Amino acid sequence: MPRAGDGIAKVVEQRSVLQRSNSHEQLPLRSLGPIVHSIPTAHGAGPLSFAARDDASMISTSNQHIASSPFENVTSALIVLPENFGVERRTMSIVEERKNVGRTKDLNIPLTFLPGEDDVKLREEIVLCNPKQKVRHQGELILTKFRLVFVKKTDELVQVLVDVPLGMISQIVKIGGKTRGNLRDRGAYGIEILCKDLRHFSFANEREQPNQRRNLVETLNRIIFPFSLRKADVTNPLEFFSSFFAWNYKTAVSPKQIDEGWNLYDKIDEYTRMGIHRHGDPHWRIDTKINENYELCDTYPNVLVVPSNFYTERLKSVANFRSRNRIPVLSWYARDRYMTICRSSQPLTGLNRRNHDDVDYLGEIANTNVESNSRLVILDARPKVNAIANKANGGGYEDYPNCDLEFHNIQNIHVMRESLNKLYSFLRSNISASRTSFIDLDHSQWLIHIRAILTSANRVVSLIHQDKRSVLIHCSDGWDRTAQLTSLSMLMLDGYYRTLKGFLVLIEKEWISFGHKFFCRIGHGDKHYDEQSPVFLQFLDCTYQLVQQFPSSFEFTELLLLNIADSLYSCQYGTFLLNSDEIRREMRTSEFTMSTWTTILDNSNVFLSRDFDEKTQNDVLQQNSSAILNIKIWENYYHRYLVDPCQIPNEF
Repeated sequence: MPRAGDGIAKVVEQRSVLQRSNSHEQLPLRSLGPIVHSIPTAHGAGPLSFAARDDASMISTSNQHIASSPFENVTSALIVLPENFGVERRTMSIVEERKNVGRTKDLNIPLTFLPGEDDVKLREEIVLCNPKQKVRHQGELILTKFRLVFVKKTDELVQVLVDVPLGMISQIVKIGGKTRGNLRDRGAYGIEILCKDLRHFSFANEREQPNQRRNLVETLNRIIFPFSLRKADVTNPLEFFSSFFAWNYKTAVSPKQIDEGWNLYDKIDEYTRMGIHRHGDPHWRIDTKINENYELCDTYPNVLVVPSNFYTERLKSVANFRSRNRIPVLSWYARDRYMTICRSSQPLTGLNRRNHDDVDYLGEIANTNVESNSRLVILDARPKVNAIANKANGGGYEDYPNCDLEFHNIQNIHVMRESLNKLYSFLRSNISASRTSFIDLDHSQWLIHIRAILTSANRVVSLIHQDKRSVLIHCSDGWDRTAQLTSLSMLMLDGYYRTLKGFLVLIEKEWISFGHKFFCRIGHGDKHYDEQSPVFLQFLDCTYQLVQQFPSSFEFTELLLLNIADSLYSCQYGTFLLNSDEIRREMRTSEFTMSTWTTILDNSNVFLSRDFDEKTQNDVLQQNSSAILNIKIWENYYHRYLVDPCQIPNEF
């Protein structure tokens, strides 16, 4: 049986020169880019592969990408549940939206299909276009449960020119109006596929068939965006997970075992590592009862750390006064120095409400800082005008005695989504410009948002490290901007989180366990955008900035960040599929899917930095104002699928 890390292991052999490298300049952009896979036909010979990028025409296979997961799949219309899944062992039929039209083993194309990717869902003759170059390639569009592939076949060569995971696709757009037009003048008529990682492809069809484009679009939408047509059922594990490739992959690779990545993060162990005593701590208690069944807060983990001297009944009153019941709880503790980082959602002050239990609770959090007994600093990540507007809708902010309140002007999910869209539009329209022209990108404000997040994280570090203050961080609901600031400040304060394993624990703790809405923010299987936003991608981007500025302080390189960014969208693993701990437990995610951490841990050497100095683990990282102003675009992420059109050959 193949192991989860087999795909990456092959990459390690091919790209060993990149191991333990931390420098941006040591990572050639081309080495992370796509490769066009080719095989000679029986009629002749040709080159086995061409280095290429895909401005609507060039593409790669995922498992050849150093930064990608080993995208291996398996698809079947039947599943046999193992005995240890807690249900009766039986064979179940999975209702498919569309019948299989073939098997991948019969395709005879230069592409390694992975465990679980057995069935072909769609095959259609089509033309791949590069409108800028007026280049067209006749071939075949192929869909499996996991990926979209375009294959060009000639008498001499068979080439895979497009290979993209279905989860990476964000839009399918009709282009060219309502009528076909004159194909002889190469007018655009067909579809454009836009991806979450900047790739985009244009396809046309040269066969005169009624409603062909409409039928193709409907079929693609049915396969790629199943939850745009029907609401996701997060109460039926089999129905939900079988909509994603993650289920097929699990069934093929490890059907009867829970893989080690699911056991990476132990909540109690992590709090005791920080210095909280498991039993009898005078300041904080690790409470395993109050949210044991997620009754206090259904988007929080089932283990919470709260002040020791605050009664449980009063905590319930605090929960009723906080948005989504997300009470202030401990995120990070400074061992032997007593300063803390807590997180919560906004208080429901409305226009004129007050809750004495909430006021007393924040006072108790401040009192746990026994060394300086300072006033608690409340860092509200929102612009002040937004927080004031929320008061009219029943939300609000703390105007409490013995607390200092700061607003930090980080924009909401809708502004961030629009900023990324503008960035992508800019990059697509300026691919022939020099890289230096991208430094400011003022029109998209993407780097301005990155600076704002880093500035706020640096403020938290300064309050903790220099002023010896304790900090409470929140935004509106406490699962987007809050997670950005808690995780980044903890990354800068605590060297453990700058190790490879510690960084994965940090993501599990502050993002996955504390209820970042990955299913909604990434838009898995859904093309509607109301709740989608690149909040977690911004966290990875900010981490990249820190890795570049403090290379000796991180055990891992940006390759780890690139791998996680691709796993975020691929739907190969269950790590980022759902919104909360409660839903993951009820849906038995570890039984139906594999963890992306398993593959990373199995192949950790790929991501280790040769510049790492263990002596820096006790260091506190803090950027000065000049460093924050001089942050740069994350080239190996945002530029990896860009290429100067003048350098693209007319034929691959």
